[in-house]
Amino acid sequence: MNFSAEEIYSMYGQYDTFVTLEFHYKTEEYNQFGNRLMGVFLYTLDERKKYDEVSQSEQISRTDTKIKFSPSPIEKLSAENIEVLDRYGIQASSIKVIYSFNRQRKNRFAEKGLKEIPNQITIQAPKIDGWHELNRLRFGFLNSIYKSEQPFTPNQEIEYWGLRTHFGLGTDLEDFSIIKNRDFEFLKKVRLVELDCKFQELSIEEEQIQEFAKLKVENILYKKDVIDKEIQKSGENINAVTENFKTQIEELRKCCYPFEEDIFGFGKIPIYLSFERFVHIYARHVAETQIGERFSGEKTVFQYKFDDIKYLIKMVVKSVSDEIQQHFEQNPELSFRRMGKRAVYVDGHYYRLVIEPNGSIQDFHPFNINEE
Repeated sequence: MNFSAEEIYSMYGQYDTFVTLEFHYKTEEYNQFGNRLMGVFLYTLDERKKYDEVSQSEQISRTDTKIKFSPSPIEKLSAENIEVLDRYGIQASSIKVIYSFNRQRKNRFAEKGLKEIPNQITIQAPKIDGWHELNRLRFGFLNSIYKSEQPFTPNQEIEYWGLRTHFGLGTDLEDFSIIKNRDFEFLKKVRLVELDCKFQELSIEEEQIQEFAKLKVENILYKKDVIDKEIQKSGENINAVTENFKTQIEELRKCCYPFEEDIFGFGKIPIYLSFERFVHIYARHVAETQIGERFSGEKTVFQYKFDDIKYLIKMVVKSVSDEIQQHFEQNPELSFRRMGKRAVYVDGHYYRLVIEPNGSIQDFHPFNINEE
């Protein structure tokens, strides 16, 4: 046996090192995947804890077991073979040689304290000449989705019809009748987008200002109600929660009021985070905004800066984007779930991810955190 499972974890697995494997001739892996395979070894949370404990032992055993593997996107593997590698893995004894780049390695799983998301690149956006041009660009993007007959997220649909009405592109067209029978709340949101655009572009008429202000206040009050209900869930005694978590509640309100919706994945089913689920996630699992004695110390919090959480969600969704789209293509009425031993591993952490059939992220939080 060239490699044991313990040696592979010690040399490569714990560091999430990108490797190239060569298999022994005529092994099961050789016959199924070919002579070589590139990618990264995968471990469940329990497996990592076990191997970390083993590495501290005086006498380390050499076991031959299957190790899960995430192949590089460069590899042209079938969906079936990718699933085999993800669920069952590669027999350690089938590996003849392991190649990797000789560079500094860190065990991100064991790293304590606040983390920085690695390899972020800041791209300067092109300069936009005023609100009118920006709104035109927004409409152009949404109109391309509409013409392609791809589904909108709830907020995209509202923005599309609001912008279309604002630019006078809807009233004389037959397909504008699509929304005429929608419920009153939907039509009010469309009207708010339309009036907001006019306000931004300084083209709003005097008699429209009162209507705009009323709709704006209704939107703020709705958001306040959602936040208050989340706070109410945080403890049996709401007065005590409000008194003991003043700073967290203030931070929660400050970050939630500007939020409408965020899109984290594109495809036949767009993956998005609604305002309601955003409030839930930030109230439960973000250190700066975690509220209530019922959850403090019990719920795992993100080991990243407050401003990085949305980018982190995008990283996790992107890492399993093909699997998400394939799931909804085959099971359009079932939620996508990755949890427990199937939790999504990204940058040293395991994440529970639940997405509803309409693409809405229902639940997202880390399973493990290393505190200082």
